[in-house]
Amino acid sequence: MRIELKKQKKKAALVQAAYELFMKQGVGDTVVSDITERAGVAKGTFYLYFRGKDDIVDAVIVVLCRHILEKAYTSMHEARTEDFTENAVLLADGVLGYFQSDKAALELIQRNFRWPVIKEKFHTDTDSVWKSIMEDIRQSDELGGKDEAEVLKILYCLVAMCGTVAYSSIIRSEPEPIEKMKPVIFEIIRKSLRN
Repeated sequence: MRIELKKQKKKAALVQAAYELFMKQGVGDTVVSDITERAGVAKGTFYLYFRGKDDIVDAVIVVLCRHILEKAYTSMHEARTEDFTENAVLLADGVLGYFQSDKAALELIQRNFRWPVIKEKFHTDTDSVWKSIMEDIRQSDELGGKDEAEVLKILYCLVAMCGTVAYSSIIRSEPEPIEKMKPVIFEIIRKSLRN
């Protein structure tokens, strides 16, 4: 048990070090030895957990996406309504707001904000965000009767749309700045969930 805990701590230290370096100097300008030095581990230790830099980039994106969703879900929960669809809009607004306030995180994630796809990498029975969202879905009129696989497909499409539009609108102002795109995104979410 102690050995497993040490392994988890080393892996977490590597992911944290990579995140800090990626945010500071970019993925392209960060090498594995930078990450191991910052994490305080030997270079060989890195390869016990990751095949290469692409692997740790994926791990950082998973952690960052989960963090963003937790923040957005907390924000949604504080403004929660009785309407599931409007709560989904609030959740999307929280995600978009996060990206607006932290463009560096959006640059790192780029268009890879696809939570339902990566949820398998962090999903456990004790993951409070996942459990809360799934409970909201089960209790909703809009999605409550659908099986989990179908719900994940719908969520994947909506979340991927938000991530892609956020990247294009916030970073490139294409096709319009995000403030002009938000109403479009929210209307698509409303129509998708109410139909």
